Amino acid sequence: MKLLQGRGALITGASRGLGRAIARALAREGAAVACMARPGDELTRAVEELTSSGAQAIAVPADITIEDQVAHAIQTAISKLPNLDILVLNAGTWQGAPIVETSESLWDSLIDLNLKGAFLALKHSIPALKSRGSGTVVGIASLGALVGQPGSAAYAASKWGLRGLLESAALELKPHRIRVTVVYPHNIHSSGPAIDAAERDRKIEPEEIADLVTLACSAPSHVAIGNVTILPIASGIRDSMR
Repeated sequence: MKLLQGRGALITGASRGLGRAIARALAREGAAVACMARPGDELTRAVEELTSSGAQAIAVPADITIEDQVAHAIQTAISKLPNLDILVLNAGTWQGAPIVETSESLWDSLIDLNLKGAFLALKHSIPALKSRGSGTVVGIASLGALVGQPGSAAYAASKWGLRGLLESAALELKPHRIRVTVVYPHNIHSSGPAIDAAERDRKIEPEEIADLVTLACSAPSHVAIGNVTILPIASGIRDSMR
């Protein structure tokens, strides 16, 4: 029996990188997955890859920053999945600039994608999770949600906001037996050539984070995995995090 057999999962930002790896990992354990991302060839290919491997997978295209589109995509997922038991809030991006060089448009785009998008997906998924009387929400944050980073103030602000959103959600949803996990990854190797031996201890693969997400989703129903930091063994953590 696969760990997530019979469960339905919605993953945002699932057309590439970490989101695509998470969709593969959950599907491998038997979950039916709904992949949310902007419409396009990447989303189509991601779902085709899943279905060709025997997984139950659907595309629910949406711009994560537009509420009407998010609400419609989630209702589509609810209507086509066996259930909605898992929500993975993965959609996001990084762009850096010193504060004085951060344009209003860059600030708005990072806050919208990294924080507002997570809020909208969570808001419109909660009723379905509550109706199940259980569920798992996993948010992909960043080490930037725990410590400030020079040249990355807008990104850090969006991820600190995500942390606040999800820690508040954990308390709101606890009475409904919906657990919330926040994952803080660092130094993800999400694109480009394969890691050489010299860099292996300094980067983590999306699949390794996806395995952690799968663990959080498949834990016994009375167990909640809270805030988890995952980083390469050779990467340092600032003293302020201790």
